[in-house]
Amino acid sequence: MDLVLPRREMALFALLGFGVWLSGAVMFRFGGHLMFESGPWVLILSGVGVAISVCLLMNATMAWRRAPAASALSVAVAMALPGLFADVFYVLAFAKITGLQPLTAAPFAAVLIFGNASLLAYALFRGRSAS
Repeated sequence: MDLVLPRREMALFALLGFGVWLSGAVMFRFGGHLMFESGPWVLILSGVGVAISVCLLMNATMAWRRAPAASALSVAVAMALPGLFADVFYVLAFAKITGLQPLTAAPFAAVLIFGNASLLAYALFRGRSAS
């Protein structure tokens, strides 16, 4: 059972999620060529690193706000949605924004999908184990 958090808390988690997305977007702008254009092994390590980072960040944020573990899925969705919506525009102008090759948008999207799927799966597992 997923607990409903107050609207203010959900807005804070969404704002933090947008901040994480924005810091990632800046990082991809300046270091994206190392992450996405250095071969498949670096891409795999990047995807795993992103997935682990977002899960640890969600844990730390939930602990900071004292959110119950049963609300993990709601927190993960609130944190992921702003970045997913922003990524639509980021990918549409990918080459202009990042300075990377247009074909690099596919590995970029794969890492994003993997990171978000990992976050949501972890949150689902964490929320279910709490109840």
